Amino acid sequence: MTTLTRYSPSANDRGFTSSTDDLGAALLKSGLVPFLLVHAGSIVAASPALRDMLGGTSPYHHIDGQRLASIVAEPDRGAVEEFCNGLLRSGGRGELRCHLLQAGGNGVPVLLGGNAIAADALQQIVLLVTDLTPWVGEDAGSSPGALPGAFDPATGFATRGLLLDRMKIALATARRHRRRAAVLRIDLEHFEPLLLSLAPAAAGEIEATVAETLRNCVRDSDTVARLNRHEFVLLLSEITERDDAGVSAARVVAAIGALFDGNAAQGRVSAHIGVAVYPTDGTHPEHLLHGADAALGHARRLGRGGFALADATTAELTTIEPLEFRPEYNTGVADIDADHQALMARTNALVESHKSGAAPSTLEAEVRSIAQFLRQHFSHEARFLGSSPYEGSIDLKTRNLRFLDELECILLHVNAQSVLLAIRHLHDWVVPHLLETDFKRAS
Repeated sequence: MTTLTRYSPSANDRGFTSSTDDLGAALLKSGLVPFLLVHAGSIVAASPALRDMLGGTSPYHHIDGQRLASIVAEPDRGAVEEFCNGLLRSGGRGELRCHLLQAGGNGVPVLLGGNAIAADALQQIVLLVTDLTPWVGEDAGSSPGALPGAFDPATGFATRGLLLDRMKIALATARRHRRRAAVLRIDLEHFEPLLLSLAPAAAGEIEATVAETLRNCVRDSDTVARLNRHEFVLLLSEITERDDAGVSAARVVAAIGALFDGNAAQGRVSAHIGVAVYPTDGTHPEHLLHGADAALGHARRLGRGGFALADATTAELTTIEPLEFRPEYNTGVADIDADHQALMARTNALVESHKSGAAPSTLEAEVRSIAQFLRQHFSHEARFLGSSPYEGSIDLKTRNLRFLDELECILLHVNAQSVLLAIRHLHDWVVPHLLETDFKRAS
C-alpha cells in the first residue's frame, strides 16, 4: 500500500487543552473504536473493537504486552516503526496508511491516527485504527498500490464516506456521555476558479496551504473532510457549549480571510460556513449535514465571508439570563472587584438591550466597547501578579487574550446572528473569569 504520513503540531501547541486521557478512557469504555496504547514498541492496551477487527482467535485474545510489529503486515513494519518514532520526536500527531494482520494472516488496510502523550514521565502513543476496507475493496490486501477512496489525494482529508463513518462514532460517543458535537460546512467562494486558473504545481501549493490552515483551526480529535474542490466539513467531536461551534466557525472565517488578504489576485477567496449542533439540530449524520447545508445557504447571503447557525441552535442561543454578582466573586482587591462589578453590570445592560430589540449595529458597538474595557481590566490584573506580569500564570493570560480574539473573530462579518453569538459568548465567559483560581492564588 502507498502510505501517506502526515504530522501536525500537538493540540497544546495550538492553544487547546489536551484531553487524551479522557478520550482514551471514553474510547476504551465505548467499545466502538479500534484503539491501541503503545509504549516502547509494545502494546499496553487494546480495545475490544480492535480485537473484533483483527479476529478473536489467538493471539488476539491476549495482545496486550505483544510487540506492535506482530500485528503489522511485514512490508509495512518499517514504515509503522518510523511513524511511531516520528510521533515521539514531534510530540504531536500524525496519520499513516498501512496494513494490519488479521488472526487468519490476511492484511486489512487501515488508517492509523497517532498521538504522542506523556504518562507518568513515560512517552506513549495512542493509535486510533480506521478500517479502510469499505473504501479500497475486499482485495485491498493484494493491491499494495491502491489509494483509498476514503481520502482526498490533494489534502489527505477524509471524503464523504469516511466522514459519515466518523460522524457515527462521534455521535454515538456524544450520546453515551451526553455531550454535544458540531458540524461546520464550509464553502470557499471563488476557490475552484482560482485553482483552475493556476498551473498544477501552484494550485497544489495553495490547496496544501488551505488544508494546513483548516487543520490548525481544530483539535487533533476533530475531523476535516473535503466534499469537492471548494466545500469542506469540520466535525467537532466534542464541544462544551453550543456557541463553541460558532466561535470555531468565526475562527475559520478569519483564518481564511487572513490567508488570502495579502494577494490582490487571490483576495476574493473567502469562507462561508453553516453550523449545525448535535443534538439541537439533528441526531443523525445526514440530518446534521442537511442542517449545516441550510445554514450555509444563509451564510452565502451575508456577502464576502461569514457564518450562520442552524435555526434550532439560533433559537437556543436567544435565552440569556441576567447575571448576579455574588460574594464568592470578590477577590479582596478593590480595583479588581470594581472592574468585575462594572463588567457584570455592562454585560447585563447589553443583554437587556438585546431583549428590547436594539439594532445589531448598536449591540455590536457595545460589545466592542466592553472588549476595550476588558483590555484595560486585564492590564489592571497584571499589576497584582508580580513584577513580571502573568509569570506563573501564563494560562490565564492566554485564555484572556484568546477570548478577546474570539470576540473579534465573531464580529468580523457582523449580522444579527453573529452579534447574538458574541453576546452569549461574553455572557457565558464572565462568571468563569470572576472565579479564575490562577488570579486568586497570585493575589
